[in-house]
Amino acid sequence: MDQLEFENQAFVELLSEDGLIILARGLGLDRLFIKFLKLYSDPHNLVLVINTSSPHEQYFIEELTKQGVECLPKSVTNEITSKGRDLLYLKGGVLFITSRILVVDLLKKVCPLDKISGILIFNAHRATDSSTEAFIMRLYRQGNKVLLK
Repeated sequence: MDQLEFENQAFVELLSEDGLIILARGLGLDRLFIKFLKLYSDPHNLVLVINTSSPHEQYFIEELTKQGVECLPKSVTNEITSKGRDLLYLKGGVLFITSRILVVDLLKKVCPLDKISGILIFNAHRATDSSTEAFIMRLYRQGNKVLLK
């Protein structure tokens, strides 16, 4: 499905500077998010995606597969050891990761802050000042001034 003009405009604006976009259900949030995932699906990037559910992750991966993306995002769960996550971070690409795992990896320096190209927060409107996502953003900004969407 082609993107609407306002979706393209939102993408360009968010690409040019950090930002938050709030869209009502049915107004293209998933399409916009997929466009960012496609853009950053490259082993030269390390982009972490937080605040997604397994069904959303599967949907995004299916859509990216349909679009011919070769470096598909990977899901990081508690089934992957710390050493395994360390290797995933070094390989780059887009990683769907739980906030809890990411906080532990950032604090233990398993996830190298200097290698992170950016963090995408799905459903960011649910994040509050005291949420795990907000804590992640503070940790990230302390060590890296790049992409935060």
